[in-house]
Amino acid sequence: MSVTTKAIQSIRSMIVAGELAPGDRLPPEQELADRLGVSRGSLREAVRALSQINVLDVRRGDGTYVTNLVPSELLAGMVFAMELFQAKGIDEVLEVRQLLLPPAAALAAQRVTESQLAQMHGVIDQLERSTDPDEVDLLHDQFASLVYDACGNETLAAILRALQLSGEHARRARHDAEPDRRHIALAHQKMLLDAIERGDGDMAKSVSVVQVERRRRGVERPRAGAPSERPRARTASTR
Repeated sequence: MSVTTKAIQSIRSMIVAGELAPGDRLPPEQELADRLGVSRGSLREAVRALSQINVLDVRRGDGTYVTNLVPSELLAGMVFAMELFQAKGIDEVLEVRQLLLPPAAALAAQRVTESQLAQMHGVIDQLERSTDPDEVDLLHDQFASLVYDACGNETLAAILRALQLSGEHARRARHDAEPDRRHIALAHQKMLLDAIERGDGDMAKSVSVVQVERRRRGVERPRAGAPSERPRARTASTR
């Protein structure tokens, strides 16, 4: 184990043990280096590494502080990681989405707030009026984000946001360009909202399973060079 890695693990242990809480200022550099048994250079490398993953906040002329440690910031690096995975591991990313999205929808049905429901209804109202493919796609993502938040688990919500795939907006916009497809996607969002509003976790999970499968096909079809499928009926596909 390198000295820098040892320093990183020591600082992490201090945070986990509660010796350093969110917002706390780290001890002066020399004092902390002596306490950890490392050089000031190794400590600086450790601090730099932890600041890059949003654990520490280095403020010039003021000191180094523990960040608020909220999952959305700590997991921000996953977005970059997901982009790298897409180059050679997109199937694994899609599989993780299939595993996490339906249970998150079920949790949302149990934990959604009145305010979140009102926002969801607002997005659905906009979807019913909009005909611009790009706007429609962004509204669907906004609705999904509200569902993530409604699951009541910040860590899960942050992971789900990180699992959005680069270029997916354009692919879905093309896939949903036909009015029939837009109607199908909207119909299933309404079904999901209805299940969440009624607190029906099983139905919310079932609707989300179909949505995830449709998104998977929308991502895989352009990659495979397959021709665009023709909608057969308004109950066959979903978003």
